[in-house]
Amino acid sequence: MSGFGVRGPVAAFVAALVAVLAAAVAAPAAAADFDARKPKDVLDVVTSNGASGSLKVGKDGKPYVEAKAGKIFFDVDFYDCDDAKASCTTQNFNAYWTTKDVTNDQMNRWNRWTMWCPGYLDKDGQPNMWMSVPVFAHEARDDQLDVVNTWLDCLRDFDDFVASPEEVLKHKEEPAAKPAVTPGSTAS
Repeated sequence: MSGFGVRGPVAAFVAALVAVLAAAVAAPAAAADFDARKPKDVLDVVTSNGASGSLKVGKDGKPYVEAKAGKIFFDVDFYDCDDAKASCTTQNFNAYWTTKDVTNDQMNRWNRWTMWCPGYLDKDGQPNMWMSVPVFAHEARDDQLDVVNTWLDCLRDFDDFVASPEEVLKHKEEPAAKPAVTPGSTAS
């Protein structure tokens, strides 16, 4: 036997063990590479979830994501950035629609029941929707994916609302079913 080596089933076991350990060490490193404060990482999550998009730089030098989900365009703006504008602690998802068929009353009624994505009419009377979220260094990619999924759900709901405000509001504002017997009554 020349040199130092392991052969046969023991060698296969050792090789498999080394591969498993290498993968286990690499997985946390890959997860550690994600940083929700970095616009490029946010773009990667947005585009891995069915939307298209690209990273842009505004006139103020701040990065933003310009994206599209289905037929709906939206942006992700970044605020509270470091001096290099490479790491930002606030994300603002926003979208607008060109219709002028939503009234202030309807928008106020939308805002009474929505949890995550309030809307407003801009100075031209066009409906806008937004969602701001703080982000932290320790957030995982899956956390950002949850944020993006919430936003995409908001886009679908708001798009339905803009297309037919009264119809959507009618379903959202329906009173809960009344109990068969009113509490405190003697009816049976």
